[in-house]
Amino acid sequence: MKIAVIAGTSEATELIAALPAEDTVTAFAATAYGKEILAGQHCTVHVGRLDTEGFRQALRGMHAVVDASHPFAQEVTKTVRQVCTELQLPYFRLGRQKMTYAYDKLVPVESKEAAAAYLAGISGNILLTTGGNTLSFYAENVPEFAVRGWARILDTPDSRRLTEPFQAHCIYAKPPFSQADTEKLLREHQIAVLVSKDSGKRGGVAEKIAAAKTMQIPVVLITAPEESVHTIAEVAAQLQQYRRNFYGTDLSETHGH
Repeated sequence: MKIAVIAGTSEATELIAALPAEDTVTAFAATAYGKEILAGQHCTVHVGRLDTEGFRQALRGMHAVVDASHPFAQEVTKTVRQVCTELQLPYFRLGRQKMTYAYDKLVPVESKEAAAAYLAGISGNILLTTGGNTLSFYAENVPEFAVRGWARILDTPDSRRLTEPFQAHCIYAKPPFSQADTEKLLREHQIAVLVSKDSGKRGGVAEKIAAAKTMQIPVVLITAPEESVHTIAEVAAQLQQYRRNFYGTDLSETHGH
């Protein structure tokens, strides 16, 4: 079966590893770093951001699409869903395990706008761990950001190009980040508040909160959009069922089709 996987997360890599070798898998990664994560997997990788027309062309001829993009990549999910509906392709949304955090200095907010409003009302240094895409927004909307704003940014050529023009203290590094890594930054730069997206178990959020707890500073946590999602096991089972319907038989009898 021809399967398209919208990738860029570790879940996408795990799913591809779980798919039968007989499947022809095309993974779509927005960046070169996304391709790096997929090294050694049995798939061909398309690198680059696609618009609606791009996905329309790329997904034509596929048998199923698994959206394993980041929980906050809402625009991609919306576009892929729309194209799958148009092309009448089975669409599966692979999700992340939601977490709950016990910390009395947690400040949940629903958007970057709400996060910026909170930051505008407090003093002290800020550590952003929300990625390079929103750095310009905070630089424009948080008072004295050039002086008190620090941002931990994924160290890739794309991220550097995107973020270097902005007035901010950028710390370029590659995950995963341990609790100790984050604590070191909080101490070093006398951080008064940490900002993170709630990107689930794989996003290293628990380690960030544990570090902030040690330092007794608040964490502004941008909550993930609510959506109906499936686990890797559920998606694999649904694809297997679809394979049976597609071939009218079990996969073991279709080797080489």
